[in-house]
Amino acid sequence: MKQLILAAGFLISLNSWSQEKPKVDFTTANASIRFEIAEHMVIGDVTYQFTVNEMTDSIKIDAKNMMIQGIKLNGQTPKYHYDKKKIAFTQGFKEGDNTVTISYKTNPKQALYYVGSGTDLQIWTQGQGKYTSHWLPSFDDYNEKVIFNTKITFETGYDVISNGILDGKTTSGKNTTWSYKMTKPMSSYLLMMAIGKFDKKTEKSASGITIENYIRPVDASKYATTYQHTKKIFDFLENQTGYPYPWQIYRNIPVEDFMYGGMENTTSTIFSSNYVVDNIAVNDRDYVNVNAHEMAHQWFGDLVTAKSGKDHWLQEGFATYYALLAERDIYGVDHFYWKMYELAEMVTKDAKENKNTAVHSEKATSITYYQKGAWMLFYLSSQIGETNFNTAVKNYLNKYAFKNASTEDFLNEVSVVAPNFNMDNYKQNWLQNKSFNTKDALYLIQNSPYVKSYFEVLELQPKAFETKKETLLKLLKDSNTPVQTKREIVFQLHEVPYEEAKEFYQTIAQSTDLKVRQALVQIISEIPPAFLEDYKKFLNDNSYITREIVLKNLWLQDESGRADLLNKTASWKGFNDYNLRITWLMFALATENYKNDQKTHLYSELENFAYIKYTSNVRTNAINAMWYLNKYDSNTLPHLVNALVHHDSRFQKFGRDAIIRLCERKEFKDHFKKLIPYLPQDEHDALKKLIEEM
Repeated sequence: MKQLILAAGFLISLNSWSQEKPKVDFTTANASIRFEIAEHMVIGDVTYQFTVNEMTDSIKIDAKNMMIQGIKLNGQTPKYHYDKKKIAFTQGFKEGDNTVTISYKTNPKQALYYVGSGTDLQIWTQGQGKYTSHWLPSFDDYNEKVIFNTKITFETGYDVISNGILDGKTTSGKNTTWSYKMTKPMSSYLLMMAIGKFDKKTEKSASGITIENYIRPVDASKYATTYQHTKKIFDFLENQTGYPYPWQIYRNIPVEDFMYGGMENTTSTIFSSNYVVDNIAVNDRDYVNVNAHEMAHQWFGDLVTAKSGKDHWLQEGFATYYALLAERDIYGVDHFYWKMYELAEMVTKDAKENKNTAVHSEKATSITYYQKGAWMLFYLSSQIGETNFNTAVKNYLNKYAFKNASTEDFLNEVSVVAPNFNMDNYKQNWLQNKSFNTKDALYLIQNSPYVKSYFEVLELQPKAFETKKETLLKLLKDSNTPVQTKREIVFQLHEVPYEEAKEFYQTIAQSTDLKVRQALVQIISEIPPAFLEDYKKFLNDNSYITREIVLKNLWLQDESGRADLLNKTASWKGFNDYNLRITWLMFALATENYKNDQKTHLYSELENFAYIKYTSNVRTNAINAMWYLNKYDSNTLPHLVNALVHHDSRFQKFGRDAIIRLCERKEFKDHFKKLIPYLPQDEHDALKKLIEEM
């Protein structure tokens, strides 16, 4: 009987193993990439080693719109079918080990982008949601994990970055080949390239991992403010997850005109240069949360990847939550609870506005996967205890390392450490619930002194100002009152006449807290004459957001002081989107008898910001400024057409909506029609299609 039981257990084990083992398993890829820059052409070859565990009718590799130059399967030229989406082999492979080499050329329309030109040229990839198969034959199925090694040849003098450890560089003529190696498998969407001119600084984590932080030479002075807390975040995540960093190196690379905050490519995060900030911009935005979010993905998404779309929250929810845990480690528990409250507000609003907001779903909203997913984890941790939660996460990472996992897989690990937890209730009320349990959520954070103080003031909002004036003023003057509570006090002054709120205004004007001062600037639509001189002092605040609001309001409302205002602010640039410089140019051009001899030059500078060499944010700001000066400025029209073919969908929409609006006037529609034959082919096709749709 004992032997029979052992045999049965052994058979069950074998059966489970055979069910998990795929028919075809791609194990290693060696890719070589070079470019024809003028044609935006990628020329490459990739060799895959794969094992056929069980014979199958066909083997497929994803490859979007490529020119296949040649294929060798086990040393022979095979018959294959290619439909511009997949390469399918029906013969030439055998049971056991196989090798296939694919040579190709392609001009990717997605996933690989060229930004800038000349010495400012950058080339970078974005695989998630767009798929690496647009520039490398690979796998859109993220359950197929491969060890990727890459060799990338590019003009000497540029930095070339890819996944893994740099295994060497060789220079031949004007080009250098950079070789990168991975030792562990990953999903294809996490493969990356970034090419540009960068400075690089390195630091070591507590565990000895090298962290490389890149920055453009022109932004060298912004290094410290951009990469603050990076090592601390890394060390925290290793300790908090209980799983040593799973790769050999970690990098941060900022790129121009990135369409998202960041992307967690294995070993090498690409992020938006909007987060490259100086010592003023850092007071308005910083890279800390995005940095922590993308870094957390190295465990949640890169190490353990979701099995399906409905499990996507396992990646984004975990990364969002662990980023906030990292912020808790840096800024304290009150900061953490406030951030959880902000997330709860976002989720509640999203649940009211959208139909599909269940976390465990294939087509939920982004807020559902990210912010609501983080709340799923925070609530779970509060119910089973943080120690049990951490143990479950550690076990989950160990069990599914370099594999794919489902929601059920994670919850099974929770059940092991917390067998008495009502999992069915959790699934029904949290994971599958399209609404949000706002009451239960707020109960978890309402006892935070920081949040509690805010709620108490929030409750005063509907009351008459006279009945709450003394209480609010006392709180505003108290140095122990949390900044968010003080901001709420300021917002409650919105419709209160200046004479009644005068002491509040004076108190805020003397405050050193930038966020509280900014709140006052945000609520003032008309500057009280008696407060004008104090208001002007806000121009000196170390906040580009505050400065822009104050510059606009002063120009609009203090006509006699316009020249002095413009002289004082003439050297301002602002964020990387030139928000202050473009605003200044707009007002300088609109001010009568101000630098009349320079008007032509100033307009040329403004229009220059609308050209393709600048990022979409800069171009949008410039076009809006040109419209402020002249609603129907014809110089904006070519820039709007170019926006139609931009890789950022937000800029595409900006151009599309503007053209549709302008074409309501016949003369503009005729102008656009006449423009079509003279446009580059991609702009020609995009504009023609849009006009036909009108």
